[in-house]
Amino acid sequence: MTAMLAYFAYFKGWILSDFENISPQEAYVLLQKPSNILLVDVRSQKEFDKDHIENALHFRMDKLQEIELGTKKILLYSERGERSVEASRILAKKGFKVLNLEGGVVFWIRAGYEVKHN
Repeated sequence: MTAMLAYFAYFKGWILSDFENISPQEAYVLLQKPSNILLVDVRSQKEFDKDHIENALHFRMDKLQEIELGTKKILLYSERGERSVEASRILAKKGFKVLNLEGGVVFWIRAGYEVKHN
């Protein structure tokens, strides 16, 4: 049971993480300020086309190893946060300062923030 809980906590990015989980409220405040934070959606192209947080860039999960960005601070999100935890680990290993939107776009919408619909 303990091993299963530890695995779940690791999978969610709650333990042994080299990135920071932030709430939708914290993310919103950060995105309102002029900064060098790059907002990246790691969902599928279909999900991104349906809706996304304004000014987000789209990078597929399978292309993250190839990313070479000028910025070193990245705010990642996915649908519910699982894929962005995985993406956060990949980019943190490449030396980026990574923030992960806890709960993904689902929690963003639940918190009352808007998304852009195509």
